[in-house]
Amino acid sequence: MRNRATVLAFLLTTAGGSSAVFAAEPLPVFVTAHYDQEAQVRSIAPRFQHLIVDRIKKTVQTEALPEELDALRRAGLRVEIDKVGTERLQRLQTALTQYGSLRSIPGYSCYRTVEETHGTMDSLVQRAPDLASVVEIGPSWERSRNAQAGYSMRVLRLTNAATNATVPDKANMVVLSAIHAREYTTAETMTRFAEWLVSGYGSDAEATWLLDNFRFHFVLQANPDGRKRAEAGASWRKNTNNTNGTCSSSRFGVDLNRNFPFHWNSVSGGASTSPCDETYRGPTAGSEPETQNVVKYVAGVAGSNGVYTGGVFPDRRGDTASSAAPDDYRGLFFDIHSYSQLVLWPWGDTSTKAPNATALQTLGRRLAGFNGYKPQQSVGLYPTTGATDDNFYGLLGVPAYTIELGVAFFEDCANFESSTFPKNLAALRYAARNLHAPYRYPSGPDTTAVSTGLSVVSPGTPLPVTATIDDRRFNQGNGSEPVHTIASARAYLDLPPWATGATPITLSAADGTFNASVETVTGSIPTTGLSAGVHTVFVQGTDADGKPGTPQAVRFEVGDSSNAAPVALFSYSASRMTVNFTDASTDADGTIATRAWSFGDGGSSTTTHPSHTYATPGSYTVTLTVTDNKGARHGLSQQVSVFDGGVLQNGVPVSNLAAQKGQPLYYRIDVPTGATLLGVRVSGGSGDADLYVRYGELPTSSAYDCRPYASGNDESCGGSGNTENPLQTKAGGWFVMLNPYSSFSGVTLTASYTSAP
Repeated sequence: MRNRATVLAFLLTTAGGSSAVFAAEPLPVFVTAHYDQEAQVRSIAPRFQHLIVDRIKKTVQTEALPEELDALRRAGLRVEIDKVGTERLQRLQTALTQYGSLRSIPGYSCYRTVEETHGTMDSLVQRAPDLASVVEIGPSWERSRNAQAGYSMRVLRLTNAATNATVPDKANMVVLSAIHAREYTTAETMTRFAEWLVSGYGSDAEATWLLDNFRFHFVLQANPDGRKRAEAGASWRKNTNNTNGTCSSSRFGVDLNRNFPFHWNSVSGGASTSPCDETYRGPTAGSEPETQNVVKYVAGVAGSNGVYTGGVFPDRRGDTASSAAPDDYRGLFFDIHSYSQLVLWPWGDTSTKAPNATALQTLGRRLAGFNGYKPQQSVGLYPTTGATDDNFYGLLGVPAYTIELGVAFFEDCANFESSTFPKNLAALRYAARNLHAPYRYPSGPDTTAVSTGLSVVSPGTPLPVTATIDDRRFNQGNGSEPVHTIASARAYLDLPPWATGATPITLSAADGTFNASVETVTGSIPTTGLSAGVHTVFVQGTDADGKPGTPQAVRFEVGDSSNAAPVALFSYSASRMTVNFTDASTDADGTIATRAWSFGDGGSSTTTHPSHTYATPGSYTVTLTVTDNKGARHGLSQQVSVFDGGVLQNGVPVSNLAAQKGQPLYYRIDVPTGATLLGVRVSGGSGDADLYVRYGELPTSSAYDCRPYASGNDESCGGSGNTENPLQTKAGGWFVMLNPYSSFSGVTLTASYTSAP
């Protein structure tokens, strides 16, 4: 691969919306650049679209045009062309010009265009007018110049309008996506989140209680003009404002995420002053119509006293940099980007911590526990100014985050649908469950599952409830959060824990004592006097530090007492990535009429004994819901772990292991009852294999029982005398992941334990 990219003629629309051929542009290449000093990173940051910075390796990964390669070298960085990444990047851009639409390209049909995204918004409104509505908030830059060009920016609003009277002051979640045009995964992620909420209402307990109690505002295409350029084959990030200087036909525009008014142009290097650079901040703060539309919708308008009113969120933070928002602030703001795999919070223009830094960090580390991304303050190694998260936290005090998702802005559908989307859907769902108290609830334990022993009960029949309360899920890879034991759990009938009139029902630890950081809790809900129909049970745990955590809910029905509900039951056996399920459900006074299997990866079945093959190693929640011949239902969920790996034998080394970066290896060892001193060690070879160990489930980069932080291939968990990275030996299945920090080969893996006498 040559350093100078090949030349491609682009077809792009002009500011007025017509198509025109313009000058040939060089294709970008994907590079890894090695630096010596952090100042080098800060000096180059304003020029580039994306920077993936590895502090340990002292490398920066980015895409670059030929003149940008020269800029990297002038800054003293040693540049290597990533041939595989470059070929993927250039292949996609060439295909875009050939096919004319991202959805037409094989492997990329999952990404909706601007028009298709807007069409989905309209179809959701038509399908569920009581849940969905669309609001137009102003013109894009092109439409502001020509009413027949560009787009009207649109917000998809989701809530159950029928509960507005009983829940009059709903907490809000606002999410922007695709503010950078070529970040394809972002709008699709949020569009699918919206579809999950609407499709799940009435059948999925979580989607239902979220829409009943909260309001969601999704700006799915926050830069529609720029997105159309990207869809046509341009390497486009900014909006399409071409009035600020003389640039090439693919370089003009304003970076909207450097144009927001709070702390715009506050520090040197936080954005570019050159109209042709990718991070050009615009001529003035909030100069762009897209920026103005979003600020007015989200924050409102500032009065003579500087206080914003009329927007989605209230202004509850003082004007000084050190003023904290009150910890009872309700609601969350997100800006979804790709592809640096980060969870970010303010500030981005200074290393000084934000006044609400502790709470922002805690929720950030919780979110990163779901998607496996690195949690950190936005400033990182280099500053950013005029960004959305700083803007709305700074102006209003709302907890504000940027999630950099995915593995590439040119991520194919296979990886997006099997990994990026499900991980980030889980993170967004967790965030939504915290909307009432985002500065408080994440410091307490999460209620990860709630189930009832009966899906239908007769009035007066106590309803058994079981839930899991877990304080462990943080990403501890960039600093650590304290993990507490669970102290108590309570259930609430038909009202969330914070609602006026909510009455707590005490739940008990299933093993008799609250003494662990994850507990199964049980209890009984009285149903005397309840009306016929569907009811909701909310469960919330509290940790030993006295902090209540994130609630979850389950629904049940008060109905016909003459029909006993069926009992769902199943077993399974796994062979690598394939799992065979055996239904053992029963019905005491009838027959099982239907079965509905959900395999946790989007797959489903209605057969009695299905088999399912997973695409990606991991742990999945499998749910079987059975319905009897009189309509009564019951469900059961179990965790299933699959991996395409081997089985370790006690004390037997597995040698000559090798893997490429991004392709982890998985192993399992079964520890018998009474065994002690379980130890796992990786050693030898070349490259860098990171060791992760977890009991009962596959480890991930953010969820594990042991993760030694060491360079090279000499890492160990547990074993005799290992006080730094101990393991608490338990009988059952233990899983090991060797994750290539860099490609490795010749590595040896050994797991051993001392058997019971």
